[in-house]
Amino acid sequence: MQVLPGAGRRDAVTRRLSAEFDGVLPCVIVEAEVAAAEAELRGQVPPGSLDEMLHRLAGYRLRQRAGAH
Repeated sequence: MQVLPGAGRRDAVTRRLSAEFDGVLPCVIVEAEVAAAEAELRGQVPPGSLDEMLHRLAGYRLRQRAGAH
């Protein structure tokens, strides 16, 4: 099985955000938002900043979704 670059980063952010939104949003929504945010940010921010920016962008979008429910 091939591991995609950034998969560990994405998994770590997904775990943190899944815990934060547990009982509020389904895990599949969290996973989708993290993947979408990573696709948008990759190549746009310095690699050393990607973890924090990924968490912030996905978290922002998830908070918006949670407020809509």
